Amino acid sequence: MYRPRFHISAELLSLLTQATELKAWIERAVVDVSWLPALQRDTAARLAHSSTAIEGNPLGLPEAQALARGEPTGAAGTAAQEIRNYLSAMRWIWSRKTGAALTEKNLLRLHALLTVKTLPPEQVGRYKTKPNRVVGPDGRTAYSPPGPDQAGPMTRELVDWVNGPEAARLHPVIVSAAAHHRLVSIHPFADGNGRAARALGVWLLCSRGFDTEHLFALDEFYEADRGRYYGKIQQARELDGDLTFWLDYAAEAVLETLEGTRRRIESLKVSAAAPRMRLTKRQEDVLRLLRDRGRAKAPDLEAAFGLTRARIAQVMKPLVDAGLVVREGLSRATTYRLA
Repeated sequence: MYRPRFHISAELLSLLTQATELKAWIERAVVDVSWLPALQRDTAARLAHSSTAIEGNPLGLPEAQALARGEPTGAAGTAAQEIRNYLSAMRWIWSRKTGAALTEKNLLRLHALLTVKTLPPEQVGRYKTKPNRVVGPDGRTAYSPPGPDQAGPMTRELVDWVNGPEAARLHPVIVSAAAHHRLVSIHPFADGNGRAARALGVWLLCSRGFDTEHLFALDEFYEADRGRYYGKIQQARELDGDLTFWLDYAAEAVLETLEGTRRRIESLKVSAAAPRMRLTKRQEDVLRLLRDRGRAKAPDLEAAFGLTRARIAQVMKPLVDAGLVVREGLSRATTYRLA
């Protein structure tokens, strides 16, 4: 039976406390960061870009965002397919019910979503049949995972632990990080193990109610410093599976992601007297522009965002109706300013 080894350090306790408080702050915020489909799509694009970039996908974030919008990019087949697969996996994860138990069948389904059309059919959503290894930047073997005969049994042990009483008592960030590390260390698939482990981490945060409506693009944190990410994973292995330092690192990733969201909310500087509403990404951009300029005329907004007069009116009306923005004048002379 799998049981992770770690102790809750003062550092981890502090990070989890801050993250939990910050999550509550975000949920109480007067103006939500846009949890509409547009922002969820952007979050998925960031996850897809970062997680695949960690493993060498050459596509940039703008290309991933275009693929998330369903637009053609002219990108190479396999690279673009990896992005599409990750987007599909995120949509599937986010469609799952909160509190639903992890199953081996669903974990294999997750791997299939991540690797369809990029691996041979016999390897998609199936355990490895040959030994594999993790190669370091120097081309040498950095880690030799358990063999094919252990892939299924060890993965099932992980699933049992995730669904068991010990994990139920732990903070969601600990469960997510422990499962992430364990799956990538089992390395149960021929390929796509890192993507599957990171997606599993997102899944467990979602299923345990710690994603603030699909907030977490954690993989951006990991991708920003791949060396440290891989180093922390390997450090736990060299410490005979002690996850203490890895958990500190994973909690830091969660907190930094939440901090970025808080900064995004605070940058809008909307009055606390304003009613709660859900902003689109375009409305966020408009509020920032008005914050920086003080006021702007309708033609200025049309030029700034490349939108028609009619579209600007559609964007601005909910902000005016909510009392976040004041509309002065008529027609082309209309001026907008923050309330």
